Amino acid sequence: MVERELLSLSAPLIQQHELTSKCNNLCGFCYNPERCQETFTPRESDRERNLEIARASVKAGVMAVCLTGGEPLLVGEHFWDVYNIYKDAGCYVSINSNGRLVTDEIADRLAGRELNSALVSIHGVGKLHNQMVGDDAYDETLAGILRLAERGISVTPNFVATAKNVHALRSVGQMLASHAMKSMTATPFLPSFGAESHKDYVLGQQHYQEYFEAIRHIRELGVKIDSTLPIPPCVLMHYFPETWQEYLNVHSPRVCMAGKSFGVVSPDGLFRACIQAPYLDKFGGPINDYTVSWQHASNWADKKLIPDECHDCKAIGICGGGCRTGCMWDNNGSVKGSTMYMGEPLDEKAAELFIDRIGSDLSVTELEVSYDGWCKNIPNFVFKFKPEVKIREEGNYRIIFNTANQSFTILNCGQGYTTNDILATNSPKVASLLMEMDAIVRLSSDEEWGYFGDKPVSADNFLPRLGKDLNNPEKIYCLRADTGERYFF
Repeated sequence: MVERELLSLSAPLIQQHELTSKCNNLCGFCYNPERCQETFTPRESDRERNLEIARASVKAGVMAVCLTGGEPLLVGEHFWDVYNIYKDAGCYVSINSNGRLVTDEIADRLAGRELNSALVSIHGVGKLHNQMVGDDAYDETLAGILRLAERGISVTPNFVATAKNVHALRSVGQMLASHAMKSMTATPFLPSFGAESHKDYVLGQQHYQEYFEAIRHIRELGVKIDSTLPIPPCVLMHYFPETWQEYLNVHSPRVCMAGKSFGVVSPDGLFRACIQAPYLDKFGGPINDYTVSWQHASNWADKKLIPDECHDCKAIGICGGGCRTGCMWDNNGSVKGSTMYMGEPLDEKAAELFIDRIGSDLSVTELEVSYDGWCKNIPNFVFKFKPEVKIREEGNYRIIFNTANQSFTILNCGQGYTTNDILATNSPKVASLLMEMDAIVRLSSDEEWGYFGDKPVSADNFLPRLGKDLNNPEKIYCLRADTGERYFF
């Protein structure tokens, strides 16, 4: 059987741009390959190279960017030069920071320049946080979080759960709730290949139980909490074979889209697919050869890399076969094979409980049509895209991306393609997708419109490790990536 050709994008939709490998914290569990691996020797951060990366990225069609590091604010004034290139191009812009350098002045500048969101690391309360990051940093970090929040910036404190601090997750949630914070993330630690010290931070069964119980408690406080790392469904069965359904609602249904919708560029101008993986020639390349390097990064999503047993798992469509970076830890640097935190494949009954969580019924169930004497199929669903929506053409496909919430869908252009500002569709599925993405404003059918003849692309034609069998035309599915984007299909 000949496999169909996969849809491969010309550039990522979302990109992490590492401005520097330097950091004012000394976290022993840091995932950044330039900091945690002694064999990796990057060039120093360079203003002109960072500007070149930003210009090349927006030219290629990147629609959202996270400025990160190391600590991105350490580069000083050229942080703003890079920031402005992305913002002026209409990109969703976020930062990943430890918050220590967020003074009142910087918080004001970020708010004034309409920073979309910030992820700020916090790994304990008081002394424990300081021990985890290797410096007297807690007061500065908390102050940075609160300064951003006070200015209306969407800030998410991120707790990396390790064997050394997972017991404190609950107290961090309680502390944030006391400061009226409404959301946070709690990410299970993922060790990096080549970082021998990481073995002391790996989670075991008891740690995972503490992790899930803390999440349940924090949600009871009114704080929205999720993971930024995909946690395979089989982890629950592996650690809690008798009681796994008790943790179903606190399990994070996130997935990895590295190499497909997401990529990362390091301070030395090299593309790679995953933010937590080191640079590998087969999966990246120099930024000055953007298209070719991104295509290499796309190899990270090859379904041939996942464990053989995962192919028979009925939950593969919403899991993707585990983490390739985690695989490197378990397989002596190889990205092919089993991964840590894995269990046995799920049967259809168990998988359905997880699949149901990412599906919903169509919000537009049927469309009335009228007859004008020559055309029997004039739809009444008329709309226009919101100003924050960007559309990128990829050959016969269109990517609809809402920069306000990092949601996107991919549509197959129909023969009725038009560039009219006011559009109409006779597809309940397309109408429902665009409404779920909050990408459109619905208009009266009396408006003068152009035909929007697109149809959704099959998810497994875009994500070879994901989307399998998720093709019910009466359903909308949403896969939320660990890097923030939400893919509707």
